[in-house]
Amino acid sequence: MDKRITLRHLEAFRAVMVRKTVTGAAEMLDVTQPVVTRLIADLEERIAISLFSRDKGRLVPTPEATLLFADVNHSLMGIERIANAASGIKALKLGHLEIAAAPNMSMSFLPRAIASFTLEHPETLVTMHMHSSETVLDMVQSGRCNLGFAMIPMRTTRHGNSEILVSAKMVGVIPVRHRLAARKVLHPEDFEGESFIAMAPLMEVRTKIDSLMLSHGVSRRINVETQISSVVIKLAEAGAGISIIDPLTASGYSGSLLKFIPFEPEIVVDYSMVISPRHASTLILKPFIDHARREIRKMVPAKLILRGDGLVSSARR
Repeated sequence: MDKRITLRHLEAFRAVMVRKTVTGAAEMLDVTQPVVTRLIADLEERIAISLFSRDKGRLVPTPEATLLFADVNHSLMGIERIANAASGIKALKLGHLEIAAAPNMSMSFLPRAIASFTLEHPETLVTMHMHSSETVLDMVQSGRCNLGFAMIPMRTTRHGNSEILVSAKMVGVIPVRHRLAARKVLHPEDFEGESFIAMAPLMEVRTKIDSLMLSHGVSRRINVETQISSVVIKLAEAGAGISIIDPLTASGYSGSLLKFIPFEPEIVVDYSMVISPRHASTLILKPFIDHARREIRKMVPAKLILRGDGLVSSARR
C-alpha cells in the first residue's frame, strides 16, 4: 500500500479537528461525508496511529491526534502562505495593489483614497485587508502586501521604507451630558475616579495614556478595554465611560451624543505608512500614496496636526 500522506489527508484531518464533526468537516472542504470518513481512515492506516475513537457515529480525537494537530496546522498554513505569495507575484504583473490597514484607517480616509485612485487608474485592482497595526506591519515586512497603514511610529519598523503621513494630538471623548462636556481643554486630573474606556494592553496609545496618567498620580476606573478605536466611541455613546482617542477616529464621528475636547499635555499619535521591500511598481505606488496623503490631511483637523511633511526614512540606515 502507498504510505505517502497527501495534502488532502491533512486537510481532512484539520477540518475534523476544527469543526468537531464529519458533517462540519465535509461542509468546510465542500465534499461529502463519506469522502471525509475515507480520508481519515486512510490517514490512520498510513501513519499507523489511531487519531479518533468512534462514539455513536462521532469522531472523538485521541491524545495522539491532539499532539499531531499543531504540526499539521502549521504545515498547512505554510502551504497557504506559499500559495498566497505565488498569487501575489502573478497579481503584481496584472496591476494589483494590496493594502493592509489598521481599523481606524481602513474605515476613515482609505476608502476615499481608494475611490479617487481607482477613478484615475481603473485598470488597477486594489485589495484592502483590515488588521491590527502589529499584523499590518508583519504583512508588509513578509511581503504579503505592498503597503501598510498603521498607528505605529517609524522607529518600530525593521524593513523597507516608512513614512509618517500625519502626527496628531489625541482628544478626549466625553458624552454631552457628562460633567466635563463644557470644558474647553481636558487635563489628566479631570479623569480622576472616572470610568475610563481603554485601548487593549500593550498597544502604543494605551501605553502613552497610562504613563501620562501615572506620572500625574491620576487613578481611573478601567472596566472596559478594546482593540478597536471606533468601538471606544460606541462604548462612550452607550454610557460605558469616557476616554481619550486618536483624532482620525474622532473626525469620522457624525453623531450628537459625544464631544471631542482637546487634551493637554499633548499625547501624539503617528499615522504611518510602510512600503514592502518587495513592493509593487512605483507606477502604482506613488499615485496611491499621493491620494492617501491628501485624504488623511482632509480628515484630521488642521489644529490637531503636529506634522505631516511626508518624511521618509529607511529602516536600514
